[in-house]
Amino acid sequence: MKNRWLQLTTAGLMLFVTIGFIFTPHLPFSDNIIVEKGIEYAVHGLYGLLAFSLFLFAMGRYKLMFLGLGCVAALCIFLKSQSNDHLILPQNKLAPKLEIVHFNLANINDSYDDFYRRLIKMDADIISLQELTPNWDMALKDSLAERYPYVVKNVRIDPFGKALFSKQELLKNQIVGEDEDNYLATNLKMGDQIISLYSNYILPPLNESSKINAKNQLETISKKIRSSVYPSITIGDLNMVHWSNLIRIFTKESKLKNSRRGFSVNGFEIPYDHMFFTEDLECAHFEEILDENSTHMGIRGTFQIKEELTEEEIRASLGYLKNN
Repeated sequence: MKNRWLQLTTAGLMLFVTIGFIFTPHLPFSDNIIVEKGIEYAVHGLYGLLAFSLFLFAMGRYKLMFLGLGCVAALCIFLKSQSNDHLILPQNKLAPKLEIVHFNLANINDSYDDFYRRLIKMDADIISLQELTPNWDMALKDSLAERYPYVVKNVRIDPFGKALFSKQELLKNQIVGEDEDNYLATNLKMGDQIISLYSNYILPPLNESSKINAKNQLETISKKIRSSVYPSITIGDLNMVHWSNLIRIFTKESKLKNSRRGFSVNGFEIPYDHMFFTEDLECAHFEEILDENSTHMGIRGTFQIKEELTEEEIRASLGYLKNN
């Protein structure tokens, strides 16, 4: 590490990795599928750079160490900007709320009865299910009918089956599109406000054709959200991380916010399921749903209508940040 060229090479590699994660859409090789899959492990890259910076500290290479820590800080800022960027959660107002749980049934290891009991215990307002096959539909439709009498669903033998079960009446239910391009769209009331819900599933963009298909699906949902006069929430397994190129374009064009404030690294598991919402809503609570073995099962989010902060609330928020 005393060799000057080795130090320059090390510095260049750290900068290259950091720039690659953050500025991928502007790089000439950004369309490469391998590169895009590598971008999904930005958090792992962050931890790797942090560990390498500590190694440089132990080696006495302090300039390289500070450069490495600067790269770590840049990645932290980037990842936070792509997540829910509120420093504190919205205040838990008394206004009506909408609680949604989302599961991909292909990830469920519970028996039908155990999973049903899990759903009932959660007691959410909306249950979103994806990869809904005829077997799962037969097991759940009658048992959920009493508590969740309103449903829009598309049962299929392939991965594109999905359903939205609701405690309250769903308005204007639609199954839009065919085959893998289909998505669910519905409206419901949250207090006096009508909310639009969209359920979408996208195959992993592992080659050029699937990438084009994913892009088209996201553009279709984006147009639907932009044309809606109601606050909107879109839910689903998009098989892309929220800092990927396509999702970044999708959320920017649709003016969507991310419910996820971050995620804990558990091996090489990365978050593919998402809840995005429009700017006239706010996410009061979001959490990962884990089973008894700490394996990811789904996600849960609670939403409320966004209200303009009063002067007292702004002062209270500033005081919270100052004291924490």
